[in-house]
Amino acid sequence: MGERDREWVDFARDGATGIARLRARFVRHRYDRHSHDDYAIGMTEAGSQTFDCRGGRHTTRPGALTLFNPGELHDGRATGTDGFVYRMLYVPVATMRALAGDVLARDGHEPLFASPLACDPATAAAITAAFDALATDDAMARGEMLAMLAARLLERHAGIRVADDTRASSASLLRARALIEAHCAEPTDLSAIAREAGLSRFHLARAFRRRFGMSPSEFRRLRRLDRARGLLARGAAPCEAAADAGFADQAHLTRLFKRAYGVTPGQYRRATA
Repeated sequence: MGERDREWVDFARDGATGIARLRARFVRHRYDRHSHDDYAIGMTEAGSQTFDCRGGRHTTRPGALTLFNPGELHDGRATGTDGFVYRMLYVPVATMRALAGDVLARDGHEPLFASPLACDPATAAAITAAFDALATDDAMARGEMLAMLAARLLERHAGIRVADDTRASSASLLRARALIEAHCAEPTDLSAIAREAGLSRFHLARAFRRRFGMSPSEFRRLRRLDRARGLLARGAAPCEAAADAGFADQAHLTRLFKRAYGVTPGQYRRATA
């Protein structure tokens, strides 16, 4: 088999949410008709696949969404000889219900996608962001990205109105920001901050961005960088600064520090300590 025909599959499951992630390239592989117990939410990255679902034949293009409800029969294969690359999120029904409870205007809805194929660049970007966040150990970023993805999917593709977030008062948001800053070095979950602020994860994430121009996890990243920079200026070694500021390791700090400031933690320490 030549490089052109090479197929690969990456698959993993997030233990906290139960959401499975699949990213694959298929050329010759053909899916038999099947269904999933979970919601199957996908996006074609490159190439095209053709599938039969709901009595019709559908063909994707790069950026297209594939949205299957639990129990919905479908198959799949490459449309042409070049194959396709795609990513999927398999979201358990209980997890989707929990996410829906965060964003719905009222309870009682069973989310169902209106069509198995859609073109929606904003939701495609949200799928990519949630997929990437689930590959990290950042619980706050996972909570943000999943809440925002659920809101887009439910409103744009399930016909469910998302609740307004005007009840997110300035005092609630300032309290949330203070809590994130005070605990920036800890692996804080977005749900804990949201409870303290009296908001859902979705409403906190959306209102926080509107109020402060960044997401809660972005704000935490900046506070961690500030903390590490102060430690380095006082002579701390980069590995110590990384640990004390809440980064996964020195390499994690170095990557983000250089992206923010243009120099490595070691260079900054030598110039300022």
